[in-house]
Amino acid sequence: MKVISFLALFLAALATVAGDGDLLDRCDRLSRGQLQSVIEFLSADALEGRAPGTRGGELAENYMHALFKGLGLECRFQPFTLHGFRMADLSVRAGGRALAFGEEVVGSYVRPQAEFHLEGDAVFAGFGIRTPIWGWDDYKKSDVRGKVLLVRVNDPGLFHPRVFDGAALTYFGRWTYKVEEAVRAGAAAVLLVHTTPTAGYDWQVVRNSWSGEELFLPDDLENELIFRGWVREQGLRELLADRKIDLDDLYRRSLKRSFRPVPLGFRIRISGRNVFRTLETRNVVAELPGSSGKNIVLSAHIDHLGRDERLEGDKIFNGAIDNGSAVAAMAMVAKVFAAAGRKLHYGLTFLACQAEEAGLLGSRFYVSRADPRRIAANINFESTPVWERSPEAFAEGAQYSTLEDMVRAVATAQGLAFSRFSLSDQGLFFRSDQFSFARAGVPAAWLSAGEKNAAGRNRIAEFFKGGTYHTVDDEFDPAWELEGLRQTIRLAVGLIESLQASREVPRWRDRLPFPVASPDGR
Repeated sequence: MKVISFLALFLAALATVAGDGDLLDRCDRLSRGQLQSVIEFLSADALEGRAPGTRGGELAENYMHALFKGLGLECRFQPFTLHGFRMADLSVRAGGRALAFGEEVVGSYVRPQAEFHLEGDAVFAGFGIRTPIWGWDDYKKSDVRGKVLLVRVNDPGLFHPRVFDGAALTYFGRWTYKVEEAVRAGAAAVLLVHTTPTAGYDWQVVRNSWSGEELFLPDDLENELIFRGWVREQGLRELLADRKIDLDDLYRRSLKRSFRPVPLGFRIRISGRNVFRTLETRNVVAELPGSSGKNIVLSAHIDHLGRDERLEGDKIFNGAIDNGSAVAAMAMVAKVFAAAGRKLHYGLTFLACQAEEAGLLGSRFYVSRADPRRIAANINFESTPVWERSPEAFAEGAQYSTLEDMVRAVATAQGLAFSRFSLSDQGLFFRSDQFSFARAGVPAAWLSAGEKNAAGRNRIAEFFKGGTYHTVDDEFDPAWELEGLRQTIRLAVGLIESLQASREVPRWRDRLPFPVASPDGR
């Protein structure tokens, strides 16, 4: 009854802002209660962290459907199937040395077996990168089928600024890409070597993200890679030292274009107990029609990490900022346009997607079922700032397309400087739902108010790097000023209005540092 009452109060709060005026006036008239309401509901303990396929995840889906419907939008559920695996116990061993589950190694065995055992020759595969974009091939046609690969995260540019994109993490440095390439190489298992500087986050983030249920689209499991996980560098270093293998020497060799996979001369045994299930989850899709046959898709993920019964005290990953505040931004943009009742050239699609934390699965599924030629652009909201006003704005990923020029103009018109995101070198463009659209050939960006306040304090960097991101401490705070959220809403409304007025379809820049299905081919 508490959840139902909360939802009823929220829908009542969505009453149309009184009076007429342009769209930015409507943004300014959104009340503090309206800005708070979406975050407060989605991050409530009653939703238990909103993991897909759970009661809390289903409540989040139903809530978004009711929210969109209450705004008068055409809305629907988009169901899809996932396979879930959770490690109950894990042993990774070579000779007499075993890596401690949780403290030194985490992972997922992705077959429906309650108990499992696999064994394979250990091979160091460098950065595990193979791409003509940067002229790099760590595999060199080596046969690593059935092997257990040890792979570095990040890319060589972190160490040699004249290769790849320098210190900025590229798509090919992301752990998800390493897994994709291990699949293509036919490996049986891959262990990603964790260090905080190369991953961009500490071991706690890895452990929290990989200690619960790992989810997969069915197509992602139709290959020979049956185990994927992370190993902490110190544990690997000690394991290799027992065999007189110098990890630093392997690292040095991996920095050369001439690198080839290095057989390490021993076998790794991986065994454990596995809990698995098949589940149904749902994106929520709402529409405001336009006349052009193309839509602008606004997206924000509604899932988070659920709960972890192994924790002492607070067990719920509430996800207030990641991603409740971003969903609030998208919902309020929908409210502003729905209340205005304007005729649109580009239709607006509002995508509340599931399973982002599991690898952008909901947005990937949506894009796989869409015609990219009918999507003019994607505006994604991720971990939207909830604090005081910022003198800046950023649009992560906009630099790859003409979206950047449009966002710059909108920011300037709203009295904001346009800045680069200080954490761009962490590859955040590739880590949220905008990248699903970009991979399909749709210009996309993560749009946000700036990260610094007038005094120079960087709130967003503190969130990601200060111990709140992906922890149980990401909780709703009624003291938040929410002016950064309001600024983000205004930026999105301004960008949409700019696209509507110009009727321009954003285009890619000449050279892209990641593969797309059909760049500029729409």
